[in-house]
Amino acid sequence: MSPSANVLFVGIGTSAPCWYRCALPARALGGDWVGAREEPPALTFATGEAKRSLRDVADFASYDVVVLQQPRGAAWLRTIRELQAAGVTVLFEIDDYAHGVRKAKAHAQAGTFDKKLLAAMELNMRACDGIICSTDYIASRYRAFNPSVWVCQNGLDLGRYALTHRDRELVTIGWAGGTAHRPALLPWLRELIAIMDERPATRFMSVGVPGYASPFAERYGAERAIGLAWAPIESYPAAMASFDIALAPATNNAFFRGKSDLRWLEASALGIPIVADPVVYPAIEDGVTGVHAATPAQARAAILAFIDDPALRARIGGAARDHVREHRSSAAMAPQWAAAFEQARAPAAHAQHTLA
Repeated sequence: MSPSANVLFVGIGTSAPCWYRCALPARALGGDWVGAREEPPALTFATGEAKRSLRDVADFASYDVVVLQQPRGAAWLRTIRELQAAGVTVLFEIDDYAHGVRKAKAHAQAGTFDKKLLAAMELNMRACDGIICSTDYIASRYRAFNPSVWVCQNGLDLGRYALTHRDRELVTIGWAGGTAHRPALLPWLRELIAIMDERPATRFMSVGVPGYASPFAERYGAERAIGLAWAPIESYPAAMASFDIALAPATNNAFFRGKSDLRWLEASALGIPIVADPVVYPAIEDGVTGVHAATPAQARAAILAFIDDPALRARIGGAARDHVREHRSSAAMAPQWAAAFEQARAPAAHAQHTLA
């Protein structure tokens, strides 16, 4: 059996990273995955799909490759070494630049990612047989802890995004995310208020952390402002499908430079054109599969162009959807994971590797 099939992904509970970085590649490769809580030996499984019975971490030893999502602490370090002693290749998976979270003061977990926690993560990065990252930036930073690094970009399960887009009287400008994005988002929202003053046939919609829609509701009324709380991962595409234009601001700091382009992928899978900062979204072909905006003023111009030109929205949204369908489905991304596993199992596995 090849490592691509005889692989187990161990994700963080029922989190979104577990879904995107464990469940989806496992399904595409024919491997197994679980969403785990607590630490070994008291590990519990909250979700997952496995072809064999998994009662505890001792059962992980039956796999060729085990991918652990951000394992932290001494208990995981012991587990990594025990699995390696049993002949298992153990890989550390990470989708964020964790060292940037601590300095992102608006991030809800900034206090959690203290020096002690980061040091524990670094120990496990060093102990694993390699690190799998979602972006080149994360790989460049974490190669200091382990020379065997692979980049496996995010892919999508496109079936969940096969939704009907309904024409609406109001053009909906939407954003989805958490508190960590606040410093980047607020300057764009100030521009959006000015835009909505000029264009009454518009509304703002936020999905995620509540509160961003409140100033719009106070100024324009409930019809032109919608704020939705976080939804289960299964219904998240349906919430985003209400957007006509998606926003993806960023700032040029370590936290944002490590972010993946998942927000663009999700909007594109729905055929929604996006206005995005080039720091996080360099893969966007400006004016073709999205529009780049490095400043709030540039964002204002791009949003206005989309509002005033439905044909432009349809053209760019359609091109982005076609691109994601061809290049960024979970199936299209599966060979990156398979190649990483093959190289990690090879005799020269500790050489430096990067797959873009």
